[in-house]
Amino acid sequence: MKSAYTNTPDEYAVLRASCGLLDYTGIGLVRVSGPGAIGFLGHVATRGVEFLLEGQSMTALLLREDGTLLSEVLIHCHTGHYLVEIWPAQAAEATEHLLAGAAFAPDATVQDVSAEYDVLAVEGPASFRVAQRYLPFPVASMGYRSFVTTDHDGRPLTISRTGVTGEYGYKFFAQAGSGAALRAEFIALGAVECGKDAVDVCRMEVRFASVEHEAADGDATAFDLGLQWMIEPGKEPAGAADHVRRPVCWVGAEELTQRPERGTALTVSDAEVGVVTHAVWSPRLGRVIGTAQVDTAVAASGQEFALGESGSALRTISAPFLTATSLDVPLD
Repeated sequence: MKSAYTNTPDEYAVLRASCGLLDYTGIGLVRVSGPGAIGFLGHVATRGVEFLLEGQSMTALLLREDGTLLSEVLIHCHTGHYLVEIWPAQAAEATEHLLAGAAFAPDATVQDVSAEYDVLAVEGPASFRVAQRYLPFPVASMGYRSFVTTDHDGRPLTISRTGVTGEYGYKFFAQAGSGAALRAEFIALGAVECGKDAVDVCRMEVRFASVEHEAADGDATAFDLGLQWMIEPGKEPAGAADHVRRPVCWVGAEELTQRPERGTALTVSDAEVGVVTHAVWSPRLGRVIGTAQVDTAVAASGQEFALGESGSALRTISAPFLTATSLDVPLD
């Protein structure tokens, strides 16, 4: 994914007000099939897939052997197989992890099929109007984390409603080689190309955890990011409850205009009580917002901290940071 096509503020405005076009080049796609597919995914992912019906999708986590967080994934239930979707930043390691796991599942076939697809998406409060052009039924009947495979210009086209910005969002899985034509169609319909940086801001505002940024050191667990709800009972890694710090969301004071670096210390009365894990500038809020890891004793909403050497004030708040525009836009 490109960081930006024009500039992040303009692309952010598109995602929050109209329809952005995202190019998911580099996304990881792994097909799991065979009689052992359910067992394989139940072993390698933190949530079982046995309850999924055709056309449904769910999120899960992939963990390394030491319990650290490798990737968040979307698992789509197709007829006869499951398609595991991996965010581009984790695609290489997570794909290798899944392929290696197949050696212990002789009844499951695990294939890297990333090269078979071009993946694009439209996100924003007006994106459903673009998606409607490709659906044979009213877009309003398509639930979040569901998908359908239809036909477009004689080729199969899978459309999933799996947006990540808090606005309406639809992903398109087209046959490899047909993405350029599809992109041109989206642009002709009014979609504007947007990069990953603008998406990252939107994700933070609605508090979609970012494994790419918040687990950048490779030693974070699901508990460090507040994703323990995605781990089924009995699948918790050893030592999961031993963490002395907890994730929190914070908003900076008005005078804070520069994003602090990951690892910047947070203090109370000159005592370090935590570190920044990720921060972005929110155009809608006009503030720097972010996440942090802080000592359990101060991991609560409404706490005040001082930031690093600058001493700028931060205040923890409950997520999400803002309400997405799409909640006031009816699907029609």
